[in-house]
Amino acid sequence: MTDTSKEKRTLIVIILTLITMAAEIVIGYITHSMALFADGWHMGTHAVALSITFFTYILIRKLQFSDKFTFGTGKFNTLAGFTSSILLGITGLAIIFESIDRIFHPLNISFNEAIIVAIIGLVINSLCAFIMGGHHHHKHHYHEHEDYNFKSAYMHILADAMTSVFAIIALFAGKYFGLNVLDPIVGLIGGTVICIWAYNLIKGCGSILLDMENKKVKEKIVNTLQNKVEFLELRVWNTSEEKVSVAGKYELIDKSCDVKAEINKIAECESITLEKE
Repeated sequence: MTDTSKEKRTLIVIILTLITMAAEIVIGYITHSMALFADGWHMGTHAVALSITFFTYILIRKLQFSDKFTFGTGKFNTLAGFTSSILLGITGLAIIFESIDRIFHPLNISFNEAIIVAIIGLVINSLCAFIMGGHHHHKHHYHEHEDYNFKSAYMHILADAMTSVFAIIALFAGKYFGLNVLDPIVGLIGGTVICIWAYNLIKGCGSILLDMENKKVKEKIVNTLQNKVEFLELRVWNTSEEKVSVAGKYELIDKSCDVKAEINKIAECESITLEKE
């Protein structure tokens, strides 16, 4: 999926989210339904996260030929994904704290109204997930790439859909079997799962933003060229989700070996800076 396609899909999802948000807030206010009103504002938080994704793609497109960025605009995606992942984590923590509070301070639940809201949320988020088409892994040579910007946006939608499914199950169990305590317990489970997703996204984005060593690509380079090159020093780090930079010192074992060309076969490189000893 191209960045232009992702940009268009994200915009459609933002529009759907904003329409649903506005409808729920207005109808909730008119009917005095706090469930609808609260869910409307909750949709707003996802609209903010999706907007980060959308405007990042615009920035990348506008600045892709700018000479202001040493390694290009690849880290724009990563930074946007990192920011959106933090918002996802905050959402998960908020659900956990609210669920814990509800366990010790249970409230009366308007089951019919809450079920309708949960079903609306599930339908809208399922439609949005279908439009986004999920996140995709792209393999180049031996390195697996992920668009963390798009993935974090998709995770926001998936998280909302998952909480809607959990809520529907818990609400029906409460309405027909009197298992009201299941509602906060399910919320606690859902919030925990969302936090785990957020943690993994933050970890992935953070490793790129902090220029952490890409051990997989480094090991592949060393193992592939072990009979041709002896590396005295080798540093490999991601400059974006797609590309790595390589720097180091080496001694040739096979005098006919073109080291840079061999490394380019192994990984998609933004730059290669090698010193021959």
